[in-house]
Amino acid sequence: TNEWNKNDDRLLQAVENGDAEKVASLLGKKGASATKHDSEGKTAFHLAATKGHVECLRVMVAHGVDVTAQDTAGHSALHLAAKNSHHECIKKLLQSKCPAESIDSSGKTALHYAAAQGCLQAVQVLCEHKSPINLKDLDGNIPLLLAVQNGHSEVCRFLLDHGADVNSRDKNGRTALMLACEIGSSNIVEALIKKGADLTLVDSLGHNALHYSRLSENAGIQSLLLSKISQDHDHVSKISSERSGTPKKRKAPPPPISPTQLSDVSSPRSITSTPLSGKESVFFAEPPFKAEISSIRENRDRLSDSTTGADSLLDVSSEADQQDLLVLLQAKVASLTLHNKELQDKLQAKTPREGEADLSFDSYHSTQTDLAPSLGKPSENPPQDSKPSPSVITHSSSKSTLDSDVRIQQLQEVLHDLQKRLESSEAERKQLQAELQTRRTESVCLNNTEISENGSDLSQKLKETQSKYEEAMKEVLSVQKQMKLGLVSPESVDTYSHLHELRITEEEMDVLKRDLQGALEESERNKEKVRELEEKLAEREKAAVMQPPKEEYEEMKSSYCTVIENMNKEKAFLFEKYQEAQEEITKLKDTLKNQMTQEAGDEAEDMKEAMNRMIDELNKQVSELSQLYKEAQAELEDYRKRKSLEDVTAEYIHKAEHEKLMQVTNVSRAKAEEALSEMKSQYSKVLNELTQLKQLVDAQKENSVSITEHLQVITTLRTTAKEMEGKISSLKEHLASKEGEVAKLEKQLLEEKAAMTDAMVPRSAYEKLQSSLESEVSVLASKLRDSVKEKEKAHSEVAQIRSEVLQMKREKENIQTLLKSKEQEVNELLQKCQHAQEELAEMKRHSESSSKLEEDKDKKINEMSKEVTKLKEALNSLSQLSYSASSSKRQSQQLEALQQQVKQLQNQLAECKKQHQEVISVYRMHLLYAVQGQMDEDVQKVLKQILTMCKNQSQKK
Repeated sequence: TNEWNKNDDRLLQAVENGDAEKVASLLGKKGASATKHDSEGKTAFHLAATKGHVECLRVMVAHGVDVTAQDTAGHSALHLAAKNSHHECIKKLLQSKCPAESIDSSGKTALHYAAAQGCLQAVQVLCEHKSPINLKDLDGNIPLLLAVQNGHSEVCRFLLDHGADVNSRDKNGRTALMLACEIGSSNIVEALIKKGADLTLVDSLGHNALHYSRLSENAGIQSLLLSKISQDHDHVSKISSERSGTPKKRKAPPPPISPTQLSDVSSPRSITSTPLSGKESVFFAEPPFKAEISSIRENRDRLSDSTTGADSLLDVSSEADQQDLLVLLQAKVASLTLHNKELQDKLQAKTPREGEADLSFDSYHSTQTDLAPSLGKPSENPPQDSKPSPSVITHSSSKSTLDSDVRIQQLQEVLHDLQKRLESSEAERKQLQAELQTRRTESVCLNNTEISENGSDLSQKLKETQSKYEEAMKEVLSVQKQMKLGLVSPESVDTYSHLHELRITEEEMDVLKRDLQGALEESERNKEKVRELEEKLAEREKAAVMQPPKEEYEEMKSSYCTVIENMNKEKAFLFEKYQEAQEEITKLKDTLKNQMTQEAGDEAEDMKEAMNRMIDELNKQVSELSQLYKEAQAELEDYRKRKSLEDVTAEYIHKAEHEKLMQVTNVSRAKAEEALSEMKSQYSKVLNELTQLKQLVDAQKENSVSITEHLQVITTLRTTAKEMEGKISSLKEHLASKEGEVAKLEKQLLEEKAAMTDAMVPRSAYEKLQSSLESEVSVLASKLRDSVKEKEKAHSEVAQIRSEVLQMKREKENIQTLLKSKEQEVNELLQKCQHAQEELAEMKRHSESSSKLEEDKDKKINEMSKEVTKLKEALNSLSQLSYSASSSKRQSQQLEALQQQVKQLQNQLAECKKQHQEVISVYRMHLLYAVQGQMDEDVQKVLKQILTMCKNQSQKK
């Protein structure tokens, strides 16, 4: 039976052709087997699954084939059907109790192959039969990862909806999101992000999803990931603000970061999503060309720390606000750079002529957007008619790149130095704080109300910066509209080589201006504090009780002088940076205007006038800012001169008040922690409710079973009922045996009692025997109880099974009634079919009678044609006689009459033929309609009338 024979070859050939009847006949012969391997390792059963022949599979299953059989490669028929996307074959195999969780030699299930092929129907069928959805193969892939690799978005969504693990990793540590970013499928990326994919995960090489999105060069995926990162950051910042305990105003979410910043943001160390407490804050790794901005921001933070660090008055909330402000400004700068890159991509895709014009418009617009908030003094436009050559342009571009690299290195060095200085200054500040705390006896820090006022000032400053940014954007939009109307000539392409450097310097200038405004506002706050301190001094002079000794006063005075000197140095450093940036702006502005003098006509002059107006307005703003800076410096000098011993004493309050404030803060902190714990408990409750709802949905899905599955369940329940009945009988036997054992034990007890009475056993031994026997009896009683409980459970299960069997009987009766009604309908249809066949037979008879009539007509026509030929011959003979003899008038009249009769007969013949052909065509058409079953009712009536007439005529004859 194991040897290959001719019947096996025929069976393979029949399966190849899909001939189910031949397969059934061959399987009935001896020696033929559907699971026998040929020389190539194929079997007829596996070939039917690969080809998708459902009927052949049905025949083989009916002949009792092993559905779990594997070929030489370790694949079962279910694997091959899923591999070739035959969902009907998969249904048939699963109905034949083929296990959906079976794996092949590579560790893959049928769901793995269906997901890889993208067959949604096959995936649905396998998931309905509870195929494991998160099972990994030898390469660590689950079905979701294979569907993502092959770009099947619908299959991915279905698997995610049915519980696939979003953050599952393969052997190399890659997640589904990384694979989707690598192939560049934005639909799959969006679906994964919605299902909660973790963007911070990295693979074995340390790459995250942003790295793979850069490899695919898909801007849409990058924007999706960056928007998700910004949302997560906003969520983290909100949590940190809630934990800090200081109320903050709502901020608008930052715009997405540019693709140029992806190299730093994509690394896992660039973003720490954990909220920090105390004096720590969230750190973001910045691009190299933003290093100077970050250094200036850190210097400003150092200034704010130094002004209040001598007496430890700075609150943690102000630092957090400043960091948030820095993040917002960086995000806005990033959005502008992203806009510039999009414009460059559009320019490269256009024709050379159109590309030059668009490049001039967009580059000039981007330059204006950066120059609008921060240009310095207006400069004249020297006329130049010469246009630079392409070699000069390339040289300038290469030079600008080299200069930018050198500048980046310099800025990195400056950043490193500033970080060192910041660390040293913070160490000094901590030392000063420690000294002040040790030497302080009865005086403490200023009231917390002043600190809260600082926080409100910072939020007001944030609002002002946002309003200024919106005004600048409105101006930029107006300039863009003017440029779209055609106010700029297409000859300004040569300016593009310097735009990137100009953008960087202008952004730095914008940040410097904002830093300067912040420093001015801080100086104004210091001035207000000085006034308040003077008022407090006037009040404290009257009720001063304790004064510090002279040594402490001198030490505090010296420390404060050093703090003020450091502040002045830092402000001088800021002012120098501001001047350097302003000089660079003026230089770049001159070069830009020199290159843009090639604009022709009145349009260029109008545009220059508009730009000069904007530059004048911006210069006015810069002059106002410089005046404010000078006033702030003057106020700081006055502030330094006014400092004295009385000011220092006025800066301290009593220790009892400080302790009261600390108690209030501790109470508020405890309340915040309690609220947070309540929020956590509510969150856990919501999660529990969600899980319960999911379980209910899954239970409903499981309860809605098809008829075939229901029948299978009934059979299994019957088998289980039989098994339970067998168990019950076995338990009854066990009970009987236990009762016999109990009877034996009782007999043994009686015998032992008699022996005890006879032998006079001591009482201690008797009590020991009694206790042991009682323990055995209690054990046996507990066993009896358990058996009784099991018996009751078995009875209840049998009752449930009987109720289910009754329900199945009712359903069976309903199905039988439906079958009877269907059989009646089939009988009615058969009767109608018989009537139609009888009518067809009558039609055929009528067609035969009509054909006989046609033959009669043909005979008549032939006779008429013969008479016509005879008449023609007579005419010919008469014409010969007329030629031979003398023509008379009577003969001519006879000839004409004969000719007219001949013409009339020919016309009658033609009309008869036409009528005959029309009748034939009509009969043919009606016969075709009758065969197809589409005959009209009127035609049927007419045909019936003809048939009745024909019958009547035959009866009369």
